[in-house]
Amino acid sequence: MGCPQSFMGGHRGEAKGKEGGGPHRKRLRVYEAWEGNEKFFCWGFLITGPNWKPAIGTVFILVAPVVIYLVFVASYMTLQRSAAIMVFSCILPVLALLFLFITACSDPGIIPRRQPDEEYLQGRKPRTKEVVVNNHRIITRYNDTCHLYQPPRAHHCSVNDNCIERFDHHCPWVGTTVGKRNYRPFLLFIYTSTVLCLYAFGNSLASLFVRHQELVDEAEARGESGDDKWGEAIGDTIPSIVIMAYTFLLFWFVGGLSGFHAYLVSTNQTTYETFRYRHEDRPNPYDRGIIANCAEVWCAPIEPSKVKFRAFVDEVGEPDADVETGGPGGAYGG
Repeated sequence: MGCPQSFMGGHRGEAKGKEGGGPHRKRLRVYEAWEGNEKFFCWGFLITGPNWKPAIGTVFILVAPVVIYLVFVASYMTLQRSAAIMVFSCILPVLALLFLFITACSDPGIIPRRQPDEEYLQGRKPRTKEVVVNNHRIITRYNDTCHLYQPPRAHHCSVNDNCIERFDHHCPWVGTTVGKRNYRPFLLFIYTSTVLCLYAFGNSLASLFVRHQELVDEAEARGESGDDKWGEAIGDTIPSIVIMAYTFLLFWFVGGLSGFHAYLVSTNQTTYETFRYRHEDRPNPYDRGIIANCAEVWCAPIEPSKVKFRAFVDEVGEPDADVETGGPGGAYGG
């Protein structure tokens, strides 16, 4: 699977074969001739990273406890309190799975490869270039795999083997790289998962108290003492205890991740930039204030993919040169 001819270094986008004793050529689509490590599904409509299978594990980590919670906790609390509990208990995991799917199966912001630059190979072009972003000089580097000067904030993902716009990190939990185009659904996934953890924990804890009060009321109705019913209440709500322990542990992961990315959004940083430049005393050239930073992530429209994966290889031309500068303004803070 590979790239279009214009930025693949020679693929013709055709396959030879024989039919009825005579040769014929099959036109290949971009996703069928792709040179990166990404995997494609549903005839090129879905794109994932090479290690996409762990994302199935993430689905199991989410779905398995949700099923237990819905069957034993949410259903009980719905009968005891309100049907709204079941409604929200169903909506939250569905949203979390939806955002996980969008994150894992979207183009993260792949920058199309180009043909090798002969001038660079012959030493007539420098290894690095300087661009100005918000009155700050930024060094961009030539990438030997994709044959281009990486735009500001772009980075070559060694796992996917492609340059990614506004590269954040490669996430094994979603099985792909998180970049410019799937960062927002990634945030929505971890935030929704955090809310789901808190909601399930709260309802599970509440079910313990509700069951205890129910046992006390039943004992008093029989003329018995309602004391010492906590042991029986705990025994009757074992699924609630399990969900409380599970969500408590999971919250430290997704909750911590949510807080960390809330900080990154407010300061207009990426995970890669935070760890790459944490020891360097330099101002953040992309920081435009907390309101503008948040608006850039949450309000800016998600740009179309720069790669037409289902186009025929012989129909795709050379990528727009604007990609090396990020275009006018764009996500680079210009």
